[in-house]
Amino acid sequence: NNPRRITGRYGHTFPGAYLTYNFSRTMLARANWSNSIGRPPFANLVPREDVNDQTQTLTVGNPALQPQFAENLDLTLEYYFEPVGNLSVSWFRKSIRDYIITGTNVGTVSSGNDNGFNGEYSGFTLLSSSNAGTATVNGWEFAYQQQFTFLPGLLKGLGASLNYTLLEASGNFGGATNRETNQVPGFIPRTANASLSWRYRKFSTRVLYNHVGSYITSYNATSPGYSAYRFAYRTVNFGVAWQLRPAVQLTADVSNLLNEPQRTYRGFSDRMSGTIINGTSLSFGVNGRF
Repeated sequence: NNPRRITGRYGHTFPGAYLTYNFSRTMLARANWSNSIGRPPFANLVPREDVNDQTQTLTVGNPALQPQFAENLDLTLEYYFEPVGNLSVSWFRKSIRDYIITGTNVGTVSSGNDNGFNGEYSGFTLLSSSNAGTATVNGWEFAYQQQFTFLPGLLKGLGASLNYTLLEASGNFGGATNRETNQVPGFIPRTANASLSWRYRKFSTRVLYNHVGSYITSYNATSPGYSAYRFAYRTVNFGVAWQLRPAVQLTADVSNLLNEPQRTYRGFSDRMSGTIINGTSLSFGVNGRF
C-alpha cells in the first residue's frame, strides 16, 4: 500500500577500431580500441528494502541506476611456430566511468508518516547504489598453446596450453582518496589456467587447472577492517570423451576433483568469515552435430 515509481532509460553507441600488422609469416601485432557497457545487477535495480536494526541502516534498491561505461585499449604481439602452436603477450587498459558503487550513503530517513516508509525507520541511515565512481585497470596477459604432433607414437596426441593474467586497478569513488588494487572490488589481481590434453583415435582426455588469486569482494570505506575478501581458489577438472560416431560424442567430466573449498575473510587473512564446500561433481553428456 505504499507504491513508489522510479524510471530510467538510456541509449548509446559504442565505436571501436581494430588493426592487425604482420611483421612476418610467423609474427603479427594486433591493436584494438573499443567502448563497452556494464549494466547494473538486477538485484540493485529492484526497489527492495533491507533493514539492519543493529546498525540502524536501511538499504534500498535504485531502479534509476545507470550502466557503467568503459573505454578499452588492447595491444597484442603473437608468434606462431610449427607444427601447431603460438606464444602471445598482451597489454590492456580499461577506463571505467559511472562506476556502480553499492552502500552509498544517500541521506537519513526523516520522521513522520510521509517519510516514504509509512513513518517507520526514522533516523536510519539510508544506503543505496549509485553511479559515483571511476576506475582504471591495467594488465598483462601471457599465453602459450601447442599440439605436440612432432612427438613419436602415442605422444603425438598430446596438447598443452597455459595463460597467466596480472592486473592493477585504481579507483575514485568520491572524496580525495584513490583506492588501489586491494581496495577495488570486482577485479582479481592474479589468475592462471593450464590444461593438458591427449587424443588417440576415438578417445580423448583433458586435465584443467585454474588458479584465482585472493581478491576483495566488498570494500568498507568507514571501517576497512570489515572489508570482505576471498582467499585464493584452485581447482582441478578432469574429463574424458569417446567419439561414438562422426556426429556423436560421449563425455564424462569431474569438476573440482580435489574438492577445493571457497573461503572468505574480513579485513585480515586470519579473520576467516566463511567457508563454502562446493563438493566434487560428476557429469555425463552426449554431444551431437547435425
